Amino acid sequence: MNAKRNAIIYGLIVSFLIAVTSGVYWRYSQINALAPEIASGEFEFTIQPGMSINQIINQLNDENLIHDTKSFRWAARILGADRKLQPGIFSLPRGATNGEILSILMQPGINTKNVTIPEGLTCWQIAGILQKELGIDSSEFIDLCENSDFAKDLGIKANRLEGYLFPSTYNFYRNSSSAQLINRMVKQFKEEFNNDIQTSAEKLGFSAHETMTMASIIQGEVMVWDEARTVSSVYHNRLRIRMHLGADPTIQYVIPGPPRRLLNKDIAIDSPYNTYRNYGLPPGPINNPGRRALKAAVNPADTDFIYFVARGDGSHSFNKTIAGHEKDKKKFQQVRREARRKKRKG
Repeated sequence: MNAKRNAIIYGLIVSFLIAVTSGVYWRYSQINALAPEIASGEFEFTIQPGMSINQIINQLNDENLIHDTKSFRWAARILGADRKLQPGIFSLPRGATNGEILSILMQPGINTKNVTIPEGLTCWQIAGILQKELGIDSSEFIDLCENSDFAKDLGIKANRLEGYLFPSTYNFYRNSSSAQLINRMVKQFKEEFNNDIQTSAEKLGFSAHETMTMASIIQGEVMVWDEARTVSSVYHNRLRIRMHLGADPTIQYVIPGPPRRLLNKDIAIDSPYNTYRNYGLPPGPINNPGRRALKAAVNPADTDFIYFVARGDGSHSFNKTIAGHEKDKKKFQQVRREARRKKRKG
């Protein structure tokens, strides 16, 4: 009797092991079914928003990227991938197994691209970068930046968005609209213009718009960033005594083309941005300043300087008096003459 019972138990165990082994093998076979090797290399596969799992599988099959639709569907169920596939662009190897394909498709797609927006660029320059990197319509981008209603919708108290597209490295979706890209950069600006910045600005009697305008001038002026707070102090001191800001970057902003040496005729340009002719800050920012310029704008150094002039190496000489300033200007003119002389000899 015991022998008969043991035989039954043994038979059940063997049957169970066979079933388990068969199940494991079947699962293994579905996951490791190889796609036909009709070609080598990678294939850029796109899952569009709203695509069903069946549509995805059929498209994979049409491109000969999987062994067959049935085994792939089972592999997706076994791995729990059938409800995890997200829209995106994926680089899939040809001749891969179902499991290898699914492991790639279960990761975030390469439908994004890192784009760096450097400090101090104008909206026009930013539009050029985004057109090159993401293929946007640069004219549409500029139109939105100049649209006061759009700026208002984004919570910006200004007539245009120059100054509010915060420079950073962004991971943008490749198919983003100009409005979405601008919204992302403005959102970053709002994060950077935090309570500490706002409190410091208010202590100076500055609005957010005045702060960004000052920051943009500092951004355009400074090359050696250890000087940023000192340059800021010069402009704040000039404002306090009602002296023309005389900021070269504000003239460069209204001159077509890349920055160049300013001439007397440039200083005489009739423009609200000409801080040699008009008192106070210009109507708005002249570029999109970064974090360092923003902090310097609201934290000027404690100085009596009201003059500064370039030294020729990116740094500046600062002065309290016109006599000292004129002396430093002569030194810079000598540096410039030496540079021209070397250029002619070279």
